[in-house]
Amino acid sequence: MNFDFDAVIVGAGPVGSTIAYYLSANGLDVAVIDKKRQIGYPLQCAGILSRHISDTNELPDEVILNSVKGAFLHTQNHILNVEKDETAAYVIDRIAYDEFLLNRAVENGAEFINQKVIDVDGERGMVCLSNDCVIKSKVIIGCDGYNSLLAGIMGNAQDTFPASQMLVKIDDESICSFRNSHDDVEDYVDTYLLNEILPGFLWIIPLRDSLYRIGLFSNQNHKIQNDILTNFLDDNFEYEILEKYKGFIPIFDEANALVKGRLLLIGDSAGQVKPTSGGGLLIAFDACRMACRHVIETIENEDLEMLKGYESEFRDKYLKEFSYQFKVQKALNILSDDDLDYLFLKLGENGCEKLISEYGDMDTQSKLVKEFIRRGLLFKVMPTFLFKKVTNIFGLR
Repeated sequence: MNFDFDAVIVGAGPVGSTIAYYLSANGLDVAVIDKKRQIGYPLQCAGILSRHISDTNELPDEVILNSVKGAFLHTQNHILNVEKDETAAYVIDRIAYDEFLLNRAVENGAEFINQKVIDVDGERGMVCLSNDCVIKSKVIIGCDGYNSLLAGIMGNAQDTFPASQMLVKIDDESICSFRNSHDDVEDYVDTYLLNEILPGFLWIIPLRDSLYRIGLFSNQNHKIQNDILTNFLDDNFEYEILEKYKGFIPIFDEANALVKGRLLLIGDSAGQVKPTSGGGLLIAFDACRMACRHVIETIENEDLEMLKGYESEFRDKYLKEFSYQFKVQKALNILSDDDLDYLFLKLGENGCEKLISEYGDMDTQSKLVKEFIRRGLLFKVMPTFLFKKVTNIFGLR
């Protein structure tokens, strides 16, 4: 069979553009396809990346809006402050970053096709476009988001959490009052735990010039989320809403396949998202590196079985971390607002702000959980009547 491309990537978001760049830089004939005329728009991301981004992808200075070193963690009546000595995360212009990554891929030889993919034949390697064109590829990579066409063709379940976000102008003094702190407001993010939105949470991310992204993810629909955000703003700030966004966060499902024949999934289409925070770019960028190696081997050896090495490598590296994060999520989900207040009170009394500052990480929470367990802190900070349930969740009985 004659093929037009070695690899076709469906979706030109940051993940699709990154794998397109890696493959084209290694001499493969690559096409990346997307229906959007403006890549990255509308915004569907909180736009904050941990400092470890440099380990997985390029981040140009011009897309960085702000850098933060810590966080204020809130329940209804208690606040914890955790921070690093250096930058902990970058707040970015996601639309500009998406455009940068696509341009980088094209400059390195990938072909961008601005069309909608309407069907894929994984057996024959055929991709059908909205302009009635059909292209053929040895490998087809799905980077087409939470409602992935390729994931559906592969028979994967696609469960999601709704997420809502607003761009809000808030006076800096209002933020200081909310935190009970007068530290530099742009150096910290805020997270807010409420029983109403568990297993999700609410976030406040500083951009610059008194601008903030304020959002949440939860089990509720977007209308209810909008009401929760509006009530939260009314209760805490003088503010002006400039923009509103909404989207969906995929839920990782271990039962879903990442590879089937010529088809391969990366990013949101594969549910490669942290259960606790809903973030997934760094994991997906790492998965791009893994996939690149296995796609190259597959094409060089003309052996589709080699693609399965990508799925095995990903599972070996991330399943245990995801398992810990699901347990954290499950444990928090049984707590009422009073329980959350008690938890934060005890965390403060037991010096856990320092521990969280040292061991906490946006990308891997298992290290912190293991440290809490090792030091016997679960018993000290959990409400007594919930201790048995929580220890059962973590398999400590």
